[in-house]
Amino acid sequence: MRGLHRTARSSVVSETFAGQKGSRKHGMARWNGHVRFLAGAALAAGLVTYGASIPGANAASSKTVSIVLGGGTDFSDASLYYAMNLLKAEGITVQLNNLADPASALDAVISGQSDIYLGDPMEAAVAVGNGGAEVQYVGTVEQTTDYVVLSLPQFTLKNLSGATLATAGPGTAGAIIANTAFAKIGINPASLNDVTVGGTSARVTAILSGQVDLAPALAPSAVAAVATGKVKILMNAGTVLGSYLQEGLIASDTYIHASPKVVQDVVTAFLNASRWASTKTHESQFLSVANSNQLNGGLTTTEEQLSWQAFKTAGFYATNGAICASAITKTEQYTYAAGGSLTKATTPAYSKWVDPTFVKAYLKAHKQKTTAC
Repeated sequence: MRGLHRTARSSVVSETFAGQKGSRKHGMARWNGHVRFLAGAALAAGLVTYGASIPGANAASSKTVSIVLGGGTDFSDASLYYAMNLLKAEGITVQLNNLADPASALDAVISGQSDIYLGDPMEAAVAVGNGGAEVQYVGTVEQTTDYVVLSLPQFTLKNLSGATLATAGPGTAGAIIANTAFAKIGINPASLNDVTVGGTSARVTAILSGQVDLAPALAPSAVAAVATGKVKILMNAGTVLGSYLQEGLIASDTYIHASPKVVQDVVTAFLNASRWASTKTHESQFLSVANSNQLNGGLTTTEEQLSWQAFKTAGFYATNGAICASAITKTEQYTYAAGGSLTKATTPAYSKWVDPTFVKAYLKAHKQKTTAC
């Protein structure tokens, strides 16, 4: 997913995870840490073109939409590839461009080099609030974090006082997510002893060797660690925190006005993909899509299944687009707590950077209340 909600867009943290190939960049948006792994040489090299589309698009006409990422793809992105397949079936070609960092990816949309940025919503808020950028957040794909907190077997939520918590340092994604989740369930983060260890790979290594007591890790990395029998999942941060928007679709005002039908098609495809990824009967299909696109990062089949279950348990995918004011406000509040360039004073009004039109149209077409979130 992706960074410390990237406390500052210019501040990028890179983490490598045990049991996964590659690393994910974290920048300002998503100080929560949904790190992505590069998927194959083609993505690493830059541009990959896929066919994709959504039900309702005009298959008879040829359309192309350029989607940009900042940092690569990981196991959770099976939904991205499924969305592209939906678009392809409707005659829309997706040009997927992966850039090294989130800042460059957002800049590509602002400058018109790409049409839609798949990134942290708070990046859009910062760009609009601090820089007057003409972009809109049009729909959420990942509505909470997939971080969990690992612990040694003897620990429970009732005996954590004095336990050592391994992080990559104060203000980093894992530290913020873990401490925020602990605080929400009534555990004072100050009662823990923070130890700076490094990225997820280093943290997992440290806890498996018994050098630390607790360690935040993304779900796919965590399940591989749990499989050793040496540690357990103490807390699913996504379940605890609830709405904490991690990733969604950001488009320029110019593109929205020029191609509203394509934007609608893309939003529809991603929401359909989120529903697909969250449905129990689609678990095997999810794993198949992930593996066919080289997203498993070395996970075993059992670990893949456990990772998918962690996503489902946390309500990771935004099946209703999660663009309501309450979800946006809650995410903003988490971001303020992390510090950085987005403050309450600099946050633009909801109507200045969020366009719920496309999500509402999707919900209405599915006979749901347009206020669903």
